[in-house]
Amino acid sequence: MKKSQHFKAHKVLVSALGLSLVFGLSSHSAQAAESGFSNYVTDVVELPVRRDAGYKYKILNMIKSGTPVKILKVNDEGWAHIEYSRGSKNSRGWVPSSMLQNQPIARERLQQQIDKTSSIETKYNALQQELDTLKTRFEATSEELATIKQEKFETSQELNRLTAISTNAVELDRENQEMRERMSELENDNTIMREQIDQSEDSIKRQWFLTGGGVLLLGLLLGRFFRPPQKRKRWGEL
Repeated sequence: MKKSQHFKAHKVLVSALGLSLVFGLSSHSAQAAESGFSNYVTDVVELPVRRDAGYKYKILNMIKSGTPVKILKVNDEGWAHIEYSRGSKNSRGWVPSSMLQNQPIARERLQQQIDKTSSIETKYNALQQELDTLKTRFEATSEELATIKQEKFETSQELNRLTAISTNAVELDRENQEMRERMSELENDNTIMREQIDQSEDSIKRQWFLTGGGVLLLGLLLGRFFRPPQKRKRWGEL
């Protein structure tokens, strides 16, 4: 029963350690970059820093998992002499070198990856939104272009029609001018012919008048010369 309880307590402790590694709020990557520390405490909750190399020496401090440290040296027994930042000053001590690694802990690397993924996702969403906007603008531009093409086609048709009308108008104007000139010539000819007809009518009338007078005169002369002689009356005849 005690063994089982001990196992359960061990599981709870391991779970707590795992949760603290994954969801911990400590992040010293920026500090490491600025201070020149290039090594990190491994993924444990806290690591004891001792006065000298060995478990028998006094614990000076407890440093949290992910704390950036600088390795000054490592002895033959596998203990590392480290320097780390504590508050506003740097401290030194000894820790097992096996508890150090040359990259940030998994929790921080996971957080960095999450931040990077979030940044990429944000950029992706922004690009997707921009793409949607560009698609909308492209569709609107395509519709506008199609409308402009249709208007251009209709304008071209109208221009061709007006050009044809203009060409015909020029031709018609030339024909009208020729017709006006022809009509003017015909009117002049008609006026001349009317004057000639009037003159002919006057001449015919005079001719008929003269002819009628001549016939009348001839009739009188003939009547004068060819009238039968009258018998003379005797004295006492009625």
